Amino acid sequence: MALEPDDSPAALNRDLRAWVKNWTGKGIGQVALGANISNSRAYAATANTNLVPRDLLLGIVRAAVPPTYDLEERTRWILRWSREWERRWEIAEATTRGTSLKPPPPPEPALERSSQPPQQPNAVVRLDPEIALPALERITDKAIRRITSKHVYVAKQPLPVGYHNRDPITVYIDLHSASCSPRHREDLAQFLAARVRRAVGGLDPDRTVIATAREGNILVGSRVAELCGVPFLMVRTTARPPRFGYPIERNAGDEVEAVIVDDIVMSTLVPRVADLLRVHEGITVTRCFSIFDRADLGTVDRWEGNEITLDSAFPIDDDLVTTLANLADHHT
Repeated sequence: MALEPDDSPAALNRDLRAWVKNWTGKGIGQVALGANISNSRAYAATANTNLVPRDLLLGIVRAAVPPTYDLEERTRWILRWSREWERRWEIAEATTRGTSLKPPPPPEPALERSSQPPQQPNAVVRLDPEIALPALERITDKAIRRITSKHVYVAKQPLPVGYHNRDPITVYIDLHSASCSPRHREDLAQFLAARVRRAVGGLDPDRTVIATAREGNILVGSRVAELCGVPFLMVRTTARPPRFGYPIERNAGDEVEAVIVDDIVMSTLVPRVADLLRVHEGITVTRCFSIFDRADLGTVDRWEGNEITLDSAFPIDDDLVTTLANLADHHT
């Protein structure tokens, strides 16, 4: 989509909303959420004749980058479009002061792929629970099956997911969103806590803690710890932690062993948590409990060299992924 020169803030807002829609297939408010900007703020800032704040504008531009691009393509795309939209913003800002800017220099050559949006944005659909439920018959617990059926998302093309290994997947089960419901959170935690107690027995709060990655489902993990009557540890594995860079937040004794719990395990997040606990606290981890594991990504194989036993209730394997993707094709 070519950006047509226009001096007014109203035209800037109109073109920005159209550009975001053209690249992503989504409204500006939905895209802004990826930059930690609320729906209401994004729409209010780009409404009518308001001059959108420069930092908000650039945050939205960065959040609109196609997720299928690799790191180099993302960097070049963001640089190209950030420069273009900053130029448009400066023209609109000058107009509000009754002045005009000199004509801009000729634009730098851009990658062909980054100059035009995809012909068909990569749509992500949420399966209707009534459609998804029969395909989830392998989930023998009725409450877990019902909750899962409400949070199945399917992308037409694989999208990268993960914190340490960016694995392209087409099917995502979003139990983080499910856990925002107190009733669903309780059902998920009760299910996991029962599995922990059956496998490990009674837990001594002076010797055992429950740990969950900050990037994992800490809502469920902390409730499992409460149900099991032991302390809870939160481990940050990505962004710099606020307490002078220390990654573990805890309130427990010194000589303890950790049991890791999460809703879904995939890739190498669990081994990373175990390494941080061992290095920073001298805490050993031998077991991990989860509701699902991404067997289609070979999760356990990636844990080679880590003496962690995975106790997962239900695998997400290639057959289930294919079934759910086919349902999305036929019903959307």
